[in-house]
Formats: sequence, structure tokens, C-alpha cells
Amino acid sequence: MFNRSKRILSIDPGTYYSGFAVLDEGKLIHYGVKEIRVERVPHLIIEEGRKTILRMIKDFKPNILVVEKTFFSKHKNTSILNVFADEIMAMGKMKRLKVMSYAPNTVKKFITGNGYATKERVAEQICLKYPELRAYMNQGKKWKDRYHQNMFDAVALGVVCQNYTNVVL
Repeated sequence: MFNRSKRILSIDPGTYYSGFAVLDEGKLIHYGVKEIRVERVPHLIIEEGRKTILRMIKDFKPNILVVEKTFFSKHKNTSILNVFADEIMAMGKMKRLKVMSYAPNTVKKFITGNGYATKERVAEQICLKYPELRAYMNQGKKWKDRYHQNMFDAVALGVVCQNYTNVVL
């Protein structure tokens, strides 16, 4: 059996914007935000999100897929988000990836030492590890900061996964 590197695809799922990051043996090789541009109809959101995730799995060929755990509430968008997160994990299993999931507070605690840290604090800590991401911080427009926060969350999730997994491939 040949030895493959530990490549992680991490997803911060969202029904409008999903952050993603690809780490290979700790090196950040790709990152960004995928936008779901469809009518706000639940089955279309899930379908478009599924296509996007399957394309990323095909393109990046990860060994591990990690998805941020979603929270539960009675809001319509939260219900769609929970279904989408479950779909992402099911696709990973279908593609025979190791599938992991971490709660946002776990990620914040690992990255900053405080499970209730702000998203800005998480982004600052991530920039210490990956200085190339500093260009995406404090861009002067709140919508840009919120948009890129999805990416920072995905990178943080990947860092946590990389440190918590001992995968022999």
C-alpha cells in the first residue's frame, strides 16, 4: 500500500456562503468561500451545495473531510443548514473519506484558548499561523469581513482536525 499524505478538506457550511480550506500535512494549499447562487428554495440550495462539495472532493482529493457542526433552532434557514451539513458528511462517507465534525466552541477553544472567542479573534490567531491570510482581514466593509469569516472558520476547523487526527493511510 502506498503512503498518501494527510489531506484535509474542511467546510464551514452555509446556505449562502460556505468557507473551505484544504490542508496537506499542515500546509494551507487552498482556501476560499463558495457562494450558493440559486433561488432561495430549500431543495435547490441543497442540490447546488451538493454539486459544489462533490466538485471540491474531486478536485482536491482529500483523505479527510471535516465539517463544522451546526446548531439547532426552529428557524427555516437553520433547518436547511442542518440538512446541508448532514448531506456534506454523507457525501464524504460515500466517497470513502474519513469524516469528522467539530463544534464551533471546540474550534474556538483550540485556536484561541477561549471557547467563546469572537470570530475576529479566531481570524487573528489563524493569521499568525498563515500570514498570507492577513490580506482578508479588516477590509473596511462589514460585508467583506463577514464574507471572509467563512474562510477563516474553515481554516481554523482544518487546523483543529489536523491536530486531533492520527490517521494512518
